[in-house]
Amino acid sequence: MRSLKFKVQSSKLLTGILIGFWTLFAYADCIAGDVSFGSQLTINHTDKRVSNASAIIDDEGRIYIGWVKEEGNKNSIYIASSTDGGKTFSDKVRVNGDADMPSGINHAPTMALGAKGEIYVTWSAGRTDGDFSSDIKFSRSLDGGRTFEPTITVNDDKAPASHGFESMIVAPDGSIHIAWLDGREKKEGVSSTYIAKSTDNGKTFEKNVRVDGNSCPCCKTAVTVAHDGTVYVSWRKVFKGDIREIVMAKSTDRGKSFSESVVVGNDKWVITGCPHRGPSMSSDKDGILYVVWYTEGETGSPAIYIANSKDGGKSFSKKMLPFSNWVFPDHPVMTLNRDGKPLIAWEETTPVLSRLMFQQMDEKTQQINQGIRRAHDPVLSVNKRGDILIAWSQEEIRFTRTAFRLFIGQ
Repeated sequence: MRSLKFKVQSSKLLTGILIGFWTLFAYADCIAGDVSFGSQLTINHTDKRVSNASAIIDDEGRIYIGWVKEEGNKNSIYIASSTDGGKTFSDKVRVNGDADMPSGINHAPTMALGAKGEIYVTWSAGRTDGDFSSDIKFSRSLDGGRTFEPTITVNDDKAPASHGFESMIVAPDGSIHIAWLDGREKKEGVSSTYIAKSTDNGKTFEKNVRVDGNSCPCCKTAVTVAHDGTVYVSWRKVFKGDIREIVMAKSTDRGKSFSESVVVGNDKWVITGCPHRGPSMSSDKDGILYVVWYTEGETGSPAIYIANSKDGGKSFSKKMLPFSNWVFPDHPVMTLNRDGKPLIAWEETTPVLSRLMFQQMDEKTQQINQGIRRAHDPVLSVNKRGDILIAWSQEEIRFTRTAFRLFIGQ
């Protein structure tokens, strides 16, 4: 699947090099909007055997950075924290044990914060009883990341099947929701989307709930919970003819059951293989649901779209290109600022440039990274004060940096 994707992307890259080159100059006139980030700070890893980063900022301004590191025959999740805006970090703390190591360094751990500062971490841990067999694991820290409790398994089946591409959200009532792609039904070429909930701060998780089937097997899920308790899950679904659309389903009973899925963008993207690109999703205080995603659908070229729903996910607005002058955009992520305005980050990569871009909706686009090294896989986090943390991975010649910048709210 990846080789097919590479061929498709390569042809488009070659035909678009000149466009990318001229667009490089178009950004010279681009200035920051209302969000002005501080200087770039980094955590330097000693080599390239690390995943891209997870990053969150709590309401007091503490920053937590997480990553997976390959250490010989072990894979370890580490988390480090900063109380001075990223100028210095604590010693890294290992989250997992040897019996529940993450499957590899292809994916960062997924992190979330509880109302009292609890740190929740979930990941896909490999098993030895089948090809691609794995479980969804979960651990928590109740002491600010100094120690992590023994892991528990979130998926409730015992089958040697794939469980991965997880997402996590903490609801306004404190419940934890984890969604993932699940292979327990053993359907070739597709997975199903499942979700589980914890109402005791992550001590236990309830019975798994099947959201839908025919899920694209390697596009990460997204989950969010509205202020009224509605649970939304989004993922890429496979339709007849290898059409792969971003869809959404909702639960109005706190995650016990879900509606039929609704197509978000109607892209009609036909691809015989998984694109490895999932959606990003958030809901504002007024109940408006926003979804951002990548596609190569009707246009035949890489594009990032945003759409919203004002009727609880029954229907979506016409999809929009949220910014202009972009070239070969990829891996979009989104969150909302404290006023409910979408914040979007994405990467742009061609043979002649690599940029990490940010936009507050309806404001100017700005470049975030520095230098010419590849910048990829952005992460966004916002706290109640209005602080915005943006982090990403930056490839150097012999090692990798986790880079980040911070906007301090008022």
